[in-house]
Amino acid sequence: MVKNTYVLIDTLKKIYPVSQFFKDRYFPDGKTFYSEKALIEMKKGGRTIAPYVVPVVGGIAMTTEGYRAEQVEAPFIAPKFTITAADLEKKAFGESAESGRTPEDRENEVEAEKLEEGRNMILRRHEEMATEVITTGKLTMKHYATAEDAANGTKGQVKLLQFYENEFNNVYLFQTVPGNTGTTFAELDDAEAWMGQLFDMATVLRKRGVKATDLVMTSDVAKLLYTKKDFLEFFDFRRVEIGNVNPVATPEGVDNIGTLNISGILFNVFVYDDQFVDLDGTTKEFLPAGTIAMLAPGMGTTVYGQVTFLEGDSFRSYAEKIVPRVVGNEIDSIKEVQLFSRPVPYPKDQEGWLVANIYTTLVGKDDSEDSVTDDEPDPDATLKTEAEINAITSKAAVVAYGTSIGMDKLTTDDGTLAELKAAVIAYQKDVYGEDTLA
Repeated sequence: MVKNTYVLIDTLKKIYPVSQFFKDRYFPDGKTFYSEKALIEMKKGGRTIAPYVVPVVGGIAMTTEGYRAEQVEAPFIAPKFTITAADLEKKAFGESAESGRTPEDRENEVEAEKLEEGRNMILRRHEEMATEVITTGKLTMKHYATAEDAANGTKGQVKLLQFYENEFNNVYLFQTVPGNTGTTFAELDDAEAWMGQLFDMATVLRKRGVKATDLVMTSDVAKLLYTKKDFLEFFDFRRVEIGNVNPVATPEGVDNIGTLNISGILFNVFVYDDQFVDLDGTTKEFLPAGTIAMLAPGMGTTVYGQVTFLEGDSFRSYAEKIVPRVVGNEIDSIKEVQLFSRPVPYPKDQEGWLVANIYTTLVGKDDSEDSVTDDEPDPDATLKTEAEINAITSKAAVVAYGTSIGMDKLTTDDGTLAELKAAVIAYQKDVYGEDTLA
């Protein structure tokens, strides 16, 4: 088996890629830095107009609007696989019992399979990171020391990368529509109301100087929209080229169902339903049910930090997307196949997209500026002290209390009991003030 790291890197690059729709379309690969830190640069769209200037002046210096650059510590992703002599003595999957193959014959094949499996795991993590940025505006990364800790969600060291300054202003809240029944966007009873809401959503981005071209939705949203009888009639009655339904082949878990013209704004419509198996063994969606996102290809980028490890008697550093390594332990007759990656996907414009959920409660037009989320304290909320919160003995009770004080979308799947308590305490501190916890 080849053990030279540079050769292994080139080999991985030639393997057929795993489906990474969000990562590749919206956060394509950028620079790789020879440092554990990666440089990220963000800039708001901006709509500042150029000034009129007296000819002899020659020009007026303008300030750069909303530019931000900083170095961040890249996360560390590192799956590894152990291969023992006993593993190679066993018949491989699909291998005939009379094949006569020796452990040496199986070695290269097993190592290649482990490299491919680890690479796929890393690429799925890249995709999950990209969707987390879209839905939350940040990356909450739990680094674990053992596989047992990872599976149980315990003893994790949490690191946070936040791509907004004070509030995440990219969550759009659908508004009530006069004459329509229903308390959520999903319950709006006519297609014209849906189209109007989507147009308003796109208008918010245009006011920010952003032109979104993609409308990405989960399958439950597409089912509600494209199976509405009045939705199709809405197009027919106007007798205009409003869009087309023309499915296009896309990566696994993604369907392009055509283009949609919403009051003159043309969108590529994608249905995204990809899933992954989390470290605790549960299958989860990359995007929560009910999600609609307005995005633009290349709206972000992914940069990488270097990976450093000991080779022979000296340390070597590699600045690559994924760095594979094969090491052996002759005393224990064990080989380890290791893979490393240090990605940082980030948006170029911290307010350059919008995400919404059709199951959230509709709000009135005056409830929030631009209809984006804005946490406000509830004057009728009954608050607990930090000691009282920490005394709660069940995750369900913590979630119930968090919901009662205004936390949105908190579930028992969002962490351990201790992590849920910490999240509720942090929320109460930010929204209601630190003094309320005393």
